[in-house]
Amino acid sequence: MTVDVAGAAAELQAADDILILTHRRPDGDTTGCAGALCRALRQIGKTAYILENPEITRRYAPLIVPCYPPEGFVPRYVVSTDIAEEKLFPDPAEQYKGKVDLVIDHHGSNIGFGHKNLIRPDAGGCAEVLYDVINALGAKFTTDIAECIYVGVSTDTGCFKYSNTTAHSHAVAAACLTAGIDGGEINRALFETKTMPRFQMERVVFDTMEFYENGAIAVAMLWRADIDYAGADMDDLDSIASLTRQIEGVQIGITLTENKDKTVKVSVRTTKEMDAAAICQKCGGGGHIRAAGASFDCGMEAAKAAILRAAQEQYHAKQ
Repeated sequence: MTVDVAGAAAELQAADDILILTHRRPDGDTTGCAGALCRALRQIGKTAYILENPEITRRYAPLIVPCYPPEGFVPRYVVSTDIAEEKLFPDPAEQYKGKVDLVIDHHGSNIGFGHKNLIRPDAGGCAEVLYDVINALGAKFTTDIAECIYVGVSTDTGCFKYSNTTAHSHAVAAACLTAGIDGGEINRALFETKTMPRFQMERVVFDTMEFYENGAIAVAMLWRADIDYAGADMDDLDSIASLTRQIEGVQIGITLTENKDKTVKVSVRTTKEMDAAAICQKCGGGGHIRAAGASFDCGMEAAKAAILRAAQEQYHAKQ
């Protein structure tokens, strides 16, 4: 069942003992949403926690780790934030498949796997939707909540550079600044500061990049050996997929990352001429029109061949 912002707020106001879920390989949006919602619910007197996510990185850990539940906590109401489908649940959330009471999301590919679903594909980040929900809850927009929301919106819009950035994105950011956050410092930490391993991985991206269709498609491969040699972790690899799209003339940027278990994560970024989600859906993945992903267990070369074939099919269909 689909609900609007007021309906979602009413659901949360009537609930208690609430557990909030984040997705696999958590980014700034899912963690920012969960952190903001948990803090807002506690402010209005609810018992709320965020389920542990074993893949959380050091960059986003402060947003959700302080909200992990105590041993023995049994939720009576489950909410997912920024999760497009149940297969993106982290391992601890597997037990909640088919049991999510409220889905809050902004992915157009989300078919609504919750009992109630608030899905707004028009939003640049799910955190924009959470901002509206928090206001409808009547919670005070405190600095700690605003920081979570700002991280979510800014990371999913590429610091307000991506095409999914809307007037509402900027309005939400303005509200966060009005609430007292240090936007400049957050932007510096998220978008300008690089660890040495991150710097080395960016070099690998450019060293391995190959071009197809007269430069319209770029493919970079991050092999596990290179990642381990650099000492990079998932935090160092956050948003690295956007580098392929920065080359003039590239319409489809593809980054393949070899995981420790030899499975492959593929990230696709496109310009306005192409649809990243449509490309990834051909390989069992999904996401947004300009940013999407897929997973493979067939090895790097086979994964590259499959995603490149899907990208070339769309490229030629658009010509």
